[in-house]
Amino acid sequence: MTKTLQELIDESIFISTEYQAVLAELSQGADWDVDFSAPSFTLQTTPPVTLTPYLLGTESASRGSFVWCWQELGHFNPQVVSAAVQAKQAGERHEVAELSTAELPLQEGLARRVTLAAKAVTGLYAHYPARAGGNITAWLLLDGQQFELPRLTEQRMMQVIGESLTTDTAVDHNLAVASYAKLRGAHVAWDTDATCVVTVHDGAQRFWFDDHQITGVEPAEPSVGEDELRELERQAQTHREALVQDRQAAVAQAERLGEQQRAEAAERKRREREEAAAAASSAPAAQPTDEEPLPTELSPEDIEAPEPEQPAGDVAVPASQVRDADAPFDQEPTGPAEPGRVETTVLPGHHEETLTAGPQASPHPDTTAMSRIPDPDLAAGQPGTAEEETRAGLAREEDVRTERESVTVSEERVVREDVSPAGTREAHVEREAVVARETVAGPEAADDDISAPAVVDGEEVETNEQAERKGKKKRGFLSRFFDL
Repeated sequence: MTKTLQELIDESIFISTEYQAVLAELSQGADWDVDFSAPSFTLQTTPPVTLTPYLLGTESASRGSFVWCWQELGHFNPQVVSAAVQAKQAGERHEVAELSTAELPLQEGLARRVTLAAKAVTGLYAHYPARAGGNITAWLLLDGQQFELPRLTEQRMMQVIGESLTTDTAVDHNLAVASYAKLRGAHVAWDTDATCVVTVHDGAQRFWFDDHQITGVEPAEPSVGEDELRELERQAQTHREALVQDRQAAVAQAERLGEQQRAEAAERKRREREEAAAAASSAPAAQPTDEEPLPTELSPEDIEAPEPEQPAGDVAVPASQVRDADAPFDQEPTGPAEPGRVETTVLPGHHEETLTAGPQASPHPDTTAMSRIPDPDLAAGQPGTAEEETRAGLAREEDVRTERESVTVSEERVVREDVSPAGTREAHVEREAVVARETVAGPEAADDDISAPAVVDGEEVETNEQAERKGKKKRGFLSRFFDL
């Protein structure tokens, strides 16, 4: 006979509510322990209450599904999974896919609904959702002597039905009332589909229905006597015993299926090992590498940074070959600097307007004088005449031969002497901005080699030392003015 999941729920909803009320009185919100190997479900009350658990399946929020435990029978005690196997057999018999499908996509209230349906086909009417951690809930059916119900009375029946109707779980109230009366040994007399009288041993109630929904209840005259009620109670007991026998048969089947699943799992693992071994033997041998494996631990010597090597010698490098050669000269030097030779040139043009001494400055400056450029800070701190500074510069020019350095000259005072018609000389002091010139010996020149030409404004000029070697002396600053 074909049934639906909702019909099985309607058949068990009222008696399930009565059993859950008994379980609430037993547990009193106490903690619990479960042992599937025993099997036992213990409520930590005073005194403790021990019941028999039956695992239906697990609800996994992370996995998003409800999984029946009968697909993993090899991992459990056969008695623990016997109710799940019994539900599966009933699902196949009544063509209820939710009871015979190993894994169901998780929906709102699905686990509770399949649990209520399983109650109708197993005769186990108390359930407990056990939180197993990791967003997993194990849905259990519970049984024990503590669930022995007393004879149904009129007051108890109305309390159970009223409590059940507070939810929308039941859909067909006609089916729910008839099933509850059958399971509890009560008598139901249907006048029409719209009304019936339910008789218990202490009274009767008339139910009114509209579209399979209870719309009213009122007291009524009993339809049968005590003898008939006892017979109905006996039939209810026979029905419960038949379900127990089905569950015992399910235990034997669960044990058989569990052994079969374990054998299949062992065979599957054996094949996987053989396939892995075959794949390993057929795979080419790994080529040895010359790379050394990384050490498991690093010693302080391994991680200590090496000291930078000192240069073999300090060698002057032309400015064009120095890194960042285009950088301004006011930046820090890129390497150690050595004294060098420089030559300055007074440029004609706008500098003529900067003369500050004498009645009239000469419009055509004479040739430049090669001199040793003094330290500007040192020169500024020592007093002296312009002529003395010029002589000192000529003297230092003769002494310094091999020093090479890069310097920047900010300002230089140059003394110009004009010869007046009366034969007198008047000193004119002018302050001119002198462009820095840099002359650096090539990297290949030796320390005492003065034959390398000096470079000024991109042109090679001959120094006094080079002129002396060639047998001639370059005329000095005063000699050119007095034609000496």
